[in-house]
Amino acid sequence: MFLAVAALAYASAVVVARADTSATSNTDPSGAHVELQRDNTWIEVPSHDGSNTSTGCVRRWIPSGEFQLRKTPTGDYREVPMTVARPGPEYSVYQVFCDTTYLGAVWLRPQQFGVNPFAIAERLVRDLPYPAATVGTNPQTRGLTGLETWFWVAGYTGAPIADTVTQFGLHVDVEAVPASVSWDFGDGTTARGLGLGTAPPRRSTVVHTFEVRARPAFAVRALVMLSVRWRLNGGPWQALDPVIRTATQAYPVVESRAALVPDGS
Repeated sequence: MFLAVAALAYASAVVVARADTSATSNTDPSGAHVELQRDNTWIEVPSHDGSNTSTGCVRRWIPSGEFQLRKTPTGDYREVPMTVARPGPEYSVYQVFCDTTYLGAVWLRPQQFGVNPFAIAERLVRDLPYPAATVGTNPQTRGLTGLETWFWVAGYTGAPIADTVTQFGLHVDVEAVPASVSWDFGDGTTARGLGLGTAPPRRSTVVHTFEVRARPAFAVRALVMLSVRWRLNGGPWQALDPVIRTATQAYPVVESRAALVPDGS
């Protein structure tokens, strides 16, 4: 299925008077209408109102490596380096044709074809494979007042959560890593800076002693704030809004009482 979008105006280094021979992604003040083909080639199509934005030919933008084509005396084309440096990491080279006539090569951003890489990154962040973490406890089934309990986030090691997508000629990476963890033990006590905790047999970094029993259980929560970043085509990392994930556990706590027991003597 093809994706139809409206391209934004762009002024490239290739300036030609007639719109039908321009290598830019704009044919008239209202913007060219283009479709993305299955091979990541963009092709000009008529306007939705029935008028034709082209004036004599249909242009195609074909993604390529960092080269342009130069016509040889025999009428063939050979690849030569781009004479214009890449304007930024989000730019890619497109070979532009008017029907079968080669117009030139230009650097274009995906936004100029109506594609927003930032929106792609945000969608990736929403769909990251976040683990279904819970809160681990020791003692496991219930706690005792006056006796420390160890806690940790079970099901998540703190490893980076990452994903990548390649589409529209773009390569977008996103990555989320733990930035901070806030603990709420359900009895009115909270703590920060203790990390994700550690499962037995090592003593956890998250330890709490309950002073009162629970009726029927305390809701223990770990709020993990993930720092999120993204990059386009291997360029510099850029920050996104952090993501907060919550792990919870209902934890019964009973009262511990001392009792005198006959020794049987």
